[in-house]
Amino acid sequence: MRSMTSSSHKRSFLPALSLLFTSSAAFQAILPPTPLATTRPTTLIFLSSSPSNDVNEPSILPTVVTSPVLTAVYPALLAHISTHGHPNIPLGSADGKRCKTLRRLAFQNKITTDEMTHLTELGFRFHSLEDVYHECDFDEMMVKLRTYHEEFGTFQIPKKYEEDPELGAWVTMVRRLYRTGELPLDQVEKMEEIQFEWVSTRKCGSSFMSRYREVLERLNGAVEDGLEVEDVLSEEEELRKWIYAQKCAYENGKLSDSRIQYMNDLPGIDWRNISV
Repeated sequence: MRSMTSSSHKRSFLPALSLLFTSSAAFQAILPPTPLATTRPTTLIFLSSSPSNDVNEPSILPTVVTSPVLTAVYPALLAHISTHGHPNIPLGSADGKRCKTLRRLAFQNKITTDEMTHLTELGFRFHSLEDVYHECDFDEMMVKLRTYHEEFGTFQIPKKYEEDPELGAWVTMVRRLYRTGELPLDQVEKMEEIQFEWVSTRKCGSSFMSRYREVLERLNGAVEDGLEVEDVLSEEEELRKWIYAQKCAYENGKLSDSRIQYMNDLPGIDWRNISV
């Protein structure tokens, strides 16, 4: 009697259970489908592969960066800043070589102004005249120099030559090193072979350069004659006053970097300590 009751209960429960599942399926059918994944905006992420870091560090590439070379080296620049406090990676690595290429591209005006501004804000060091001379291949620049001469018939290349800023800077530095006796003899001989003009005849449009050339010529002559420059300046008061005026401009922060370098090239005198 008990087993029959149990069996009867089971039979009466099955239709109810079937109805429950059927209703549940119907209810699920009217619900909106559940998304498989949430869509999020994508951000371009780069991983620094610098060998100096044990763990790859993600960095977001700014929209201002468009140059392929800068794009490739940018994560390493950030990693170097994190480790060393500046982005100037030494030359002895692949990223260091990219930095060298980047400096050269900047000097040739082949990266954008926005990129240069951004790099400057990061603390990236660009080329000086000395850097251009030391990092350029001498024979390669000689080819450029001869090509310029064939086209224009002169070696008087503007310091800021828009067509090739690197060439203008290189020629300026070669003349400066020759004037101070620091240009290697073999390079002097190669320049002599093409009858290079060691003295720039281009006018910079300033009274400073006109007077500077006179002072430089006079002091060079004194040194060549074995005279003491200090004795010459004691006798030639106008020369001394002019040099003193440049010293005062320097102390007041009114002498440009290029003019400071010109003054440093004056032989036989410490112009910063001159008095009247």
